[in-house]
Amino acid sequence: MTIGTIGTILIVIGIVAVGLLAMGMGDTTVTIDENPEDRVLSVTGTTQMAVEPDLVEVSVGVSVLRPTAAEAQEAEDMAINDIVDGLIALGIPEEDIETSQISLHEEQRWIREEMETVGWRASQTLTVSSTDLTLAGPIIDTAVQNGANKINGVTFSLTEESKQSYQDEALTAAAQRARDKAEAIAEGLGVSLGNVKTVRESSAYIVPYDYRESVLKDEMSDAPAVVLPGDVTVTGTISVDYIIE
Repeated sequence: MTIGTIGTILIVIGIVAVGLLAMGMGDTTVTIDENPEDRVLSVTGTTQMAVEPDLVEVSVGVSVLRPTAAEAQEAEDMAINDIVDGLIALGIPEEDIETSQISLHEEQRWIREEMETVGWRASQTLTVSSTDLTLAGPIIDTAVQNGANKINGVTFSLTEESKQSYQDEALTAAAQRARDKAEAIAEGLGVSLGNVKTVRESSAYIVPYDYRESVLKDEMSDAPAVVLPGDVTVTGTISVDYIIE
């Protein structure tokens, strides 16, 4: 299937982020007791970094309605095979193209005040990954030109190696933030800050950049899809109890 035969396609770009930004700054508390080990100052340090992504994931798919289950499945399989062939020709390794959803079901609608079967719907969704962020638009174009009629979303994120590195960096910065807060509070109270009693990693997580803008492409348009990457948010939070001397 080509753009010319698809007609007007509404490409909805938007994947819900895997996590929401909930920084959880927490309260600072001071507890004084006769037992020196129970004299603690509890602080929470949070840091948030915006970093450039090094991974793009594009969700594309096919959904077809045919009179029978066999016809629907056959049409869907042919379209998916054409899409995969096109993506491989684009330079996407086959191992970076994965099926993320597949379904086949009888579809019914209200017709003349009763539910009637209108056919069978076969659907399949592919997740296409690449460390070349410039391929986001070409992946969409190639998929549509080869039969895709669903563009579910684009997510800019981090590879596992980068994710671990940035999470460690965020936690280190959060720990330093907690130390700075504790020292400032201790100075204000006129007490000395002792050793660390307990440390708790409250969180360290990644929030990918979600492309939510809707794009209209009609059959007369030859302009390629343009999808610009945005920063990924990395958050780290550390809670620390310091002994007050």
